[in-house]
Amino acid sequence: MRESMVGLSQARQDDVHAAVCAVETARRPVPASTFRALAEPTLRLVVEEELAAAGRVLVTVRGGYLSGYSDPIAARLAKEGTGVLPRECRAVLTLVLLRGVAIPRADGRVPRGVLWTDGIAVPREELRHSALSDTQIDEAVKILVRADVLQWRSGGLIPGPQFLRLTPAMMRHLFEQLVLLAEPEGAQAEALRRRDAGISWTVPEEGGQNGADDDNDNT
Repeated sequence: MRESMVGLSQARQDDVHAAVCAVETARRPVPASTFRALAEPTLRLVVEEELAAAGRVLVTVRGGYLSGYSDPIAARLAKEGTGVLPRECRAVLTLVLLRGVAIPRADGRVPRGVLWTDGIAVPREELRHSALSDTQIDEAVKILVRADVLQWRSGGLIPGPQFLRLTPAMMRHLFEQLVLLAEPEGAQAEALRRRDAGISWTVPEEGGQNGADDDNDNT
Protein backbone atom coordinates (compact mmCIF):
# COMPACT_ATOMS: atom_id res chain seq x y z
CA MET A 1 0.00 0.00 0.00
CA ARG A 2 1.32 3.40 -0.94
CA GLU A 3 2.02 5.90 1.82
CA SER A 4 -0.77 8.17 0.62
CA MET A 5 -3.32 5.45 1.41
CA VAL A 6 -1.99 4.66 4.87
CA GLY A 7 -4.33 5.88 7.56
CA LEU A 8 -7.39 5.96 5.32
CA SER A 9 -10.34 3.82 6.24
CA GLN A 10 -11.34 1.06 3.86
CA ALA A 11 -14.31 3.15 2.74
CA ARG A 12 -12.06 6.10 1.89
CA GLN A 13 -9.61 3.84 0.06
CA ASP A 14 -12.54 2.51 -1.95
CA ASP A 15 -13.53 6.10 -2.75
CA VAL A 16 -10.05 6.81 -4.07
CA HIS A 17 -9.94 3.65 -6.18
CA ALA A 18 -13.38 4.41 -7.63
CA ALA A 19 -12.36 7.94 -8.58
CA VAL A 20 -9.10 6.77 -10.18
CA CYS A 21 -10.99 4.16 -12.21
CA ALA A 22 -13.53 6.76 -13.30
CA VAL A 23 -11.05 9.37 -14.55
CA GLU A 24 -8.97 6.70 -16.28
CA THR A 25 -11.87 5.21 -18.25
CA ALA A 26 -14.40 8.01 -18.84
CA ARG A 27 -14.80 9.52 -22.31
CA ARG A 28 -16.03 12.81 -20.88
CA PRO A 29 -14.95 14.85 -17.84
CA VAL A 30 -16.07 13.29 -14.57
CA PRO A 31 -17.97 15.81 -12.41
CA ALA A 32 -16.37 16.24 -9.01
CA SER A 33 -19.77 15.89 -7.36
CA THR A 34 -20.08 12.26 -8.48
CA PHE A 35 -17.11 10.97 -6.46
CA ARG A 36 -16.17 11.90 -2.90
CA ALA A 37 -12.47 11.51 -3.71
CA LEU A 38 -12.77 14.18 -6.40
CA ALA A 39 -14.99 16.52 -4.42
CA GLU A 40 -12.86 16.55 -1.24
CA PRO A 41 -9.47 18.30 -1.69
CA THR A 42 -7.68 16.00 0.76
CA LEU A 43 -8.81 12.83 -0.99
CA ARG A 44 -8.22 14.40 -4.39
CA LEU A 45 -4.55 14.76 -3.46
CA VAL A 46 -4.48 11.02 -2.78
CA VAL A 47 -6.05 10.40 -6.20
CA GLU A 48 -3.29 12.52 -7.74
CA GLU A 49 -0.62 10.55 -5.91
CA GLU A 50 -2.11 7.26 -7.05
CA LEU A 51 -2.12 8.47 -10.65
CA ALA A 52 1.42 9.84 -10.35
CA ALA A 53 2.68 6.39 -9.38
CA ALA A 54 1.64 5.27 -12.87
CA GLY A 55 3.03 8.32 -14.67
CA ARG A 56 -0.39 9.91 -14.91
CA VAL A 57 -1.83 13.26 -13.80
CA LEU A 58 -5.26 14.59 -12.97
CA VAL A 59 -6.46 16.98 -15.67
CA THR A 60 -9.16 19.54 -14.91
CA VAL A 61 -11.71 20.04 -17.70
CA ARG A 62 -14.63 22.44 -17.29
CA GLY A 63 -15.17 21.66 -13.62
CA GLY A 64 -14.67 17.93 -14.13
CA TYR A 65 -11.69 15.61 -14.19
CA LEU A 66 -9.91 13.15 -16.46
CA SER A 67 -6.48 11.59 -16.31
CA GLY A 68 -3.62 11.86 -18.77
CA TYR A 69 0.07 11.18 -19.11
CA SER A 70 2.40 13.55 -17.31
CA ASP A 71 4.48 15.75 -19.61
CA PRO A 72 7.78 13.88 -18.97
CA ILE A 73 6.16 10.48 -19.55
CA ALA A 74 4.40 11.68 -22.70
CA ALA A 75 7.69 13.05 -24.05
CA ARG A 76 9.50 9.81 -23.29
CA LEU A 77 6.82 7.66 -24.93
CA ALA A 78 6.90 9.85 -28.04
CA LYS A 79 10.70 9.61 -28.19
CA GLU A 80 10.46 5.83 -27.92
CA GLY A 81 7.79 5.73 -30.62
CA THR A 82 5.24 4.22 -28.26
CA GLY A 83 1.70 5.04 -29.32
CA VAL A 84 2.83 7.17 -32.27
CA LEU A 85 0.20 7.24 -35.00
CA PRO A 86 0.91 5.88 -38.51
CA ARG A 87 1.90 8.44 -41.14
CA GLU A 88 -1.50 8.44 -42.83
CA CYS A 89 -3.29 8.99 -39.53
CA ARG A 90 -0.99 11.87 -38.65
CA ALA A 91 -1.69 13.48 -42.01
CA VAL A 92 -5.47 13.23 -41.61
CA LEU A 93 -5.34 14.44 -38.00
CA THR A 94 -3.21 17.42 -39.01
CA LEU A 95 -5.71 18.44 -41.67
CA VAL A 96 -8.61 18.25 -39.21
CA LEU A 97 -6.72 20.29 -36.60
CA LEU A 98 -5.69 22.90 -39.15
CA ARG A 99 -9.11 23.32 -40.76
CA GLY A 100 -11.21 22.80 -37.65
CA VAL A 101 -9.07 24.40 -34.94
CA ALA A 102 -6.12 26.56 -35.99
CA ILE A 103 -7.56 28.40 -38.99
CA PRO A 104 -11.06 29.06 -37.50
CA ARG A 105 -9.47 30.48 -34.35
CA ALA A 106 -7.09 32.64 -36.35
CA ASP A 107 -9.88 34.22 -38.41
CA GLY A 108 -12.29 34.63 -35.48
CA ARG A 109 -14.89 32.02 -36.41
CA VAL A 110 -14.35 30.21 -33.13
CA PRO A 111 -14.80 32.41 -30.01
CA ARG A 112 -12.64 32.32 -26.94
CA GLY A 113 -13.54 29.66 -24.42
CA VAL A 114 -14.48 26.91 -26.90
CA LEU A 115 -12.85 23.53 -26.38
CA TRP A 116 -11.24 21.90 -29.39
CA THR A 117 -13.75 19.08 -29.04
CA ASP A 118 -16.55 21.61 -29.56
CA GLY A 119 -15.01 23.25 -32.59
CA ILE A 120 -15.87 23.39 -36.28
CA ALA A 121 -16.49 20.05 -37.98
CA VAL A 122 -14.36 19.33 -41.05
CA PRO A 123 -16.29 17.62 -43.88
CA ARG A 124 -14.83 14.38 -45.22
CA GLU A 125 -14.48 15.98 -48.65
CA GLU A 126 -11.94 18.52 -47.34
CA LEU A 127 -9.57 15.72 -46.43
CA ARG A 128 -8.98 15.13 -50.10
CA HIS A 129 -6.60 18.11 -50.10
CA SER A 130 -3.69 15.83 -49.40
CA ALA A 131 -1.43 13.31 -51.08
CA LEU A 132 -3.40 10.43 -49.57
CA SER A 133 -5.79 8.27 -51.55
CA ASP A 134 -9.44 7.98 -50.58
CA THR A 135 -8.77 4.48 -49.30
CA GLN A 136 -5.93 5.70 -47.09
CA ILE A 137 -8.05 8.56 -45.77
CA ASP A 138 -11.00 6.28 -44.97
CA GLU A 139 -8.77 3.80 -43.17
CA ALA A 140 -7.01 6.55 -41.21
CA VAL A 141 -10.35 8.06 -40.18
CA LYS A 142 -11.55 4.67 -38.93
CA ILE A 143 -8.42 4.23 -36.82
CA LEU A 144 -8.59 7.75 -35.39
CA VAL A 145 -12.30 7.56 -34.56
CA ARG A 146 -11.88 4.12 -32.99
CA ALA A 147 -9.11 5.54 -30.79
CA ASP A 148 -11.22 8.59 -29.80
CA VAL A 149 -8.65 10.89 -31.39
CA LEU A 150 -11.31 12.14 -33.81
CA GLN A 151 -15.10 12.01 -33.67
CA TRP A 152 -17.96 12.60 -36.09
CA ARG A 153 -20.24 15.55 -35.47
CA SER A 154 -22.59 17.52 -37.74
CA GLY A 155 -21.48 15.58 -40.78
CA GLY A 156 -17.79 16.24 -40.22
CA LEU A 157 -14.79 15.44 -38.05
CA ILE A 158 -13.64 17.22 -34.91
CA PRO A 159 -10.99 16.40 -32.29
CA GLY A 160 -12.05 13.51 -30.08
CA PRO A 161 -12.16 12.93 -26.32
CA GLN A 162 -8.47 12.06 -26.16
CA PHE A 163 -7.65 15.75 -26.55
CA LEU A 164 -9.36 16.40 -23.21
CA ARG A 165 -6.68 14.27 -21.55
CA LEU A 166 -3.74 16.42 -22.65
CA THR A 167 -2.07 18.65 -20.07
CA PRO A 168 -2.03 22.43 -20.52
CA ALA A 169 1.63 22.31 -21.55
CA MET A 170 0.97 19.66 -24.19
CA MET A 171 -1.99 21.61 -25.57
CA ARG A 172 0.04 24.81 -25.81
CA HIS A 173 2.84 22.97 -27.60
CA LEU A 174 0.42 21.38 -30.04
CA PHE A 175 -1.32 24.67 -30.79
CA GLU A 176 2.02 26.38 -31.37
CA GLN A 177 2.98 23.69 -33.88
CA LEU A 178 -0.32 24.26 -35.67
CA VAL A 179 0.34 28.01 -35.77
CA LEU A 180 3.77 27.45 -37.31
CA LEU A 181 2.29 25.08 -39.87
CA ALA A 182 -0.85 27.06 -40.74
CA GLU A 183 0.63 30.54 -40.97
CA PRO A 184 4.45 30.34 -40.88
CA GLU A 185 4.83 34.01 -41.83
CA GLY A 186 2.17 35.32 -39.43
CA ALA A 187 2.64 37.39 -36.31
CA GLN A 188 2.09 34.49 -33.91
CA ALA A 189 4.58 32.29 -35.74
CA GLU A 190 7.16 35.09 -35.72
CA ALA A 191 6.59 35.61 -31.99
CA LEU A 192 7.09 31.89 -31.34
CA ARG A 193 10.34 31.81 -33.32
CA ARG A 194 11.63 34.86 -31.47
CA ARG A 195 10.71 33.32 -28.14
CA ASP A 196 12.48 30.08 -29.00
CA ALA A 197 15.52 32.06 -30.10
CA GLY A 198 15.59 33.84 -26.75
CA ILE A 199 14.47 37.22 -28.09
CA SER A 200 12.09 39.19 -25.90
CA TRP A 201 8.66 39.12 -27.53
CA THR A 202 5.07 38.66 -26.39
CA VAL A 203 3.54 35.48 -27.75
CA PRO A 204 -0.23 35.82 -28.30
CA GLU A 205 -1.88 33.28 -26.01
CA GLU A 206 -4.14 30.59 -27.43
CA GLY A 207 -4.91 26.94 -27.03
CA GLY A 208 -5.02 26.78 -23.24
CA GLN A 209 -5.73 23.61 -21.32
CA ASN A 210 -7.49 20.96 -23.40
CA GLY A 211 -7.89 23.32 -26.30
CA ALA A 212 -9.65 26.09 -24.41
CA ASP A 213 -8.60 29.69 -24.01
CA ASP A 214 -7.31 31.21 -20.81
CA ASP A 215 -10.68 32.53 -19.68
CA ASN A 216 -12.02 28.99 -19.16
CA ASP A 217 -12.44 27.44 -15.78
CA ASN A 218 -10.02 24.67 -16.71
CA THR A 219 -6.94 26.81 -17.05
